[in-house]
Amino acid sequence: MWRRGPVWLGVGWAAAYTECGGTELVAQDVWTVAREVDKALQVTHVPPHYGIELSNAFFSLERSGALPGAIEDCALGVAVLALNALPQAELRWGTRKAREYYLLYEELVASYGHMWNMSGFSWNLKTHQSAGYPLILGLREQSCFGLPLKIYVYETDFATKPVLCSQGMFASEVFVHQFLLHSSCRTENPAEADFFFVPIYAACVMTKEKKLADEMDSFYKTLVMEKLPYFSDQGGRDHIFLWSSETYDFPSWQDYIADSLFLSVEAVPIECTDFDFFSEETADNFGAHCQHCHWCFTRWKDYVIPGFVERWSVEKMSELEKPPERRSYTACYHGADSDALAIYKYANTTVRNDLQTLNGRANFSIGYRFARITEYFERIGDCHFCFAPKGLGYWSNRLYEVLFAGCIPVILSDHIGLPFDDIVDWGSFSLKWPMAEVGPALAEHLEWLLEQRPSLVQKMHQAVMANRCWFDYNSQDPNCSPYLGILRYLQRKRAMPRSQGPTWDFASPPTRGSPRDATEKKSPAEKPTLIG
Repeated sequence: MWRRGPVWLGVGWAAAYTECGGTELVAQDVWTVAREVDKALQVTHVPPHYGIELSNAFFSLERSGALPGAIEDCALGVAVLALNALPQAELRWGTRKAREYYLLYEELVASYGHMWNMSGFSWNLKTHQSAGYPLILGLREQSCFGLPLKIYVYETDFATKPVLCSQGMFASEVFVHQFLLHSSCRTENPAEADFFFVPIYAACVMTKEKKLADEMDSFYKTLVMEKLPYFSDQGGRDHIFLWSSETYDFPSWQDYIADSLFLSVEAVPIECTDFDFFSEETADNFGAHCQHCHWCFTRWKDYVIPGFVERWSVEKMSELEKPPERRSYTACYHGADSDALAIYKYANTTVRNDLQTLNGRANFSIGYRFARITEYFERIGDCHFCFAPKGLGYWSNRLYEVLFAGCIPVILSDHIGLPFDDIVDWGSFSLKWPMAEVGPALAEHLEWLLEQRPSLVQKMHQAVMANRCWFDYNSQDPNCSPYLGILRYLQRKRAMPRSQGPTWDFASPPTRGSPRDATEKKSPAEKPTLIG
């Protein structure tokens, strides 16, 4: 009997089989597809329609009452179906249902995982996102590392699908939210809160739900004016917003949240007169309507955080990386330039084209993307230095990826803001080179380091290994993780002098958590702004 889930698993666990031969209600083809997808996921990304196909198969099993028989026939096949069904389950019925299915998956793996290779086929039982599910589904309480912080976490309409939004380099917006939501420093009492976290999966809803800039602007305005009841107590100075891409996805942010705290992957965000030009189809308009904003990020209040790298990728790179003494290549870069993606032509990324001129140099691996992601992981795990050039923004998720391959990053992005530069010594495990000087001199310098300073290169490799836990959102190290870095920053902010609000009275101090009615709040037009 499945102890933690619904009663539809009333089967004798010992009766389960691993033949996966099919039943009257479950065709053998279902297990064939499950096996192929499970296998393919270990080496590459799988087209979304396969996940939908597995999801529909699982939902049909549950709906038809065929699930118990399916478990008896192919328990680990059911586990694969359930795991792949989580995003669709959340999309159709909500996160609670996805959590239910994940618990079924856990129970099946706990009971039958030891049979993973008993049927002539090796089940892997993972997806690219599954390692993060325990955190984002709230199945493990998260420690706040002994720091005496109290953080109130709002609920918002654009932060309701953590499973669906947990994929890709922008998923920091999900993981930081879910960490705080299920952490020991969360408080549900606004009166004792040091900070208020406002979760919004902006990058996700704009890409997956095709939200346009005007819709996002309207959403944020309504949110701040009507749905953040404690915002006005400190004028928003204790409210935290997270930006997981190179833009602040609230076009009118200067008028509403300029004093709030920003956690951002980008220290020089892109500001556009029309934010909907972020696509290949409209690439020619990008240069005319967008530019980097060097004053939008305020260093005394805002903080750079790393982009997100999936645990699956981290583990694959760890498996494939070679020790420094066995690495074949001096330096590597495989990625797009303006010849492959037109938008790079307008984003000051000629550095990517300049890198391609090193193609063909001895012991350099330079070119476009590999067909399979694991081929890319294997290559950078065989390189001493990996180029991390500017992308659309100055930040680049490539910087964090190469660290997990044990590769020393060579940063080619002049105005990049580096995460946790108050904690980690970036100079000990990376190089930074001017974008305008990419060419033979850079290649010769890297060759010289390997030939003349091998002990220094070895120390840099060791420093990469020691520091990369700061950029792993699935790190279990109590002394090294992005969450610890973020909370240390908030602890320092907490110790700084605080505003008491626009008015105060010693005899009758304001009560935290009893804000003015929304109708009494002034509109931004009545307030002074930073920009005329």
